[in-house]
Amino acid sequence: MGFRGKRGRRSPMASGPLLVTPSVHGGIDAGELTALGLDPGDVLDFSSNQSPLGASPRVRKAVAQAVLDAYPDREGAALASRLAARHGLPCSQVVVGNGSTELIRLLAQIVPRPGDTVVSLGPSFGEYRVATQLARATLTEFRLDLTNEGFDYNHVRFCTDLEELRPSLCWLCSPHNPTGLALSSAAVEELVSAFPHTVFVLDEAYVDLLTYPQWTPALLARGNLVVLRSMTKTWGLAGLRLGYALADESLALPLRAAKAPWSVNACALAAGEAVLDEEEATEAPGGTHWVPQVQRPAEAARPREGRSASWYGRAVETLAAGKEQLVSGLRRQGWKVLPSSAGFFLVEVGDAACVRQFLLKQGCLVRDCTSFGLPAHVRVSPRLPDDNERLISAFANLASVTSSLRPGLAGPATDERGSL
Repeated sequence: MGFRGKRGRRSPMASGPLLVTPSVHGGIDAGELTALGLDPGDVLDFSSNQSPLGASPRVRKAVAQAVLDAYPDREGAALASRLAARHGLPCSQVVVGNGSTELIRLLAQIVPRPGDTVVSLGPSFGEYRVATQLARATLTEFRLDLTNEGFDYNHVRFCTDLEELRPSLCWLCSPHNPTGLALSSAAVEELVSAFPHTVFVLDEAYVDLLTYPQWTPALLARGNLVVLRSMTKTWGLAGLRLGYALADESLALPLRAAKAPWSVNACALAAGEAVLDEEEATEAPGGTHWVPQVQRPAEAARPREGRSASWYGRAVETLAAGKEQLVSGLRRQGWKVLPSSAGFFLVEVGDAACVRQFLLKQGCLVRDCTSFGLPAHVRVSPRLPDDNERLISAFANLASVTSSLRPGLAGPATDERGSL
C-alpha cells in the first residue's frame, strides 16, 4: 500500500482551457448494445449500485404530482429541515444537492486552492479525480493493499503519509467503491482529530448494510468533516439525482453558497420528502432503520422474510439476500469473491474486459474495474432472485469456456472461498 502521484503541495498553473479526463461509470450503453446486436430490454444490469425494487408507489405518486410550472425552493429547505431532524442536527448543517456528485464537485471548489494536494483512498470513484482536476489541485491516491483475503487498509501508514503530505482535502469513501472495504468509527475519529487542517469527506453512498455508525454529531462539530449521503441508490431514484451533505456550519455555509440556485428540481425534492413520509409512516418504535447514527444490531443487515414494513427496509433486505445468493453461487463454482461491507462485491476473473464482454453477450452486464486500476476484477451488484440466478448461470457458462478465451483469463479456483 502507498501513495501514487505527486507529493508536492504546489504545482505551476497552466494557461488555457483545462483538459479533464472524463470518469468511467457503470450502466447500460445503448450504443454498445446496438453494435453487438443486443436489445437493451434483454440485458440485466449488474453494474450499477441501485435498488432492485425501484422507487416505491408513494414516491412515484409524489413525483407525478410535483408542481412543474413554478421554481422549486432554491435551497430545498423543507427537505433539508426534515433530514436534519432525522440526523439530530440543526438545519444549517444540511445541504441538499443534485446527487452527491454535485456536492463532490462543489467541495473541490471551496476547499483546496489551486496547486494544493488532495488525497483519496484508491482505487477510488472517478469523480474524486475529476473534481480535483477541475479545482486545479493535485490528486495523490493512497492505494489499498490487495491481499489473498481482500483489500486491506493500513491506518498507521496512512496517518504517517498524511502527516508528510498535509493535504487540504481527503476523499474517504466508506464502504469503499469499488472494494467494499469499510473504515471503523475509531479510524474516522482519529483521522478527523489528528489532522484538523485537512477536510475529510466521508462518502457514505453505500452505507446501507453497515451495522455501526462511522461518525457522531460531536465529530462533525470539529469543523473538518463532511458526510455525504445519496438518496438515489437504495431508494431507486437514480433518474432524479438527489443527495445531501452533513457538515459543521463553517463548511455547510460556503458549500450552500457555491451551489447554483434551484440545482435540485421539484420532482427530486418531492421524491425526497415522500421517502421521509413513507419511513415515518412505517417506522418501528426505537429508531429509524436508515440512519446509522442510531445503533442497530448486526442481524439488521441479514435478510429476513417479511421483516420490514418500509420500502427502504425491504430494499435493504433484498439487497442483502441478493448479495448472499450471488456470493454463495459464485463461490460454489470456485470463483474468488472478495469480502465486502457494501451491497456490491468484486470477483477476480483475470481479464475483466474479456469477461465483461462474454457476460454481456449472455445478457448480463457487470462492471469492468479496469478504470479503477483493477483489470483482473469485475464488480457485481445484486438484483432480484431470478435475475441473480441468470448471472450465476452465465458465470457457469464462462467457467466452461475459459480455455478458449483470451490467455490470462482466470477460471474458477478449485477450493471453496471463505464466508460472506
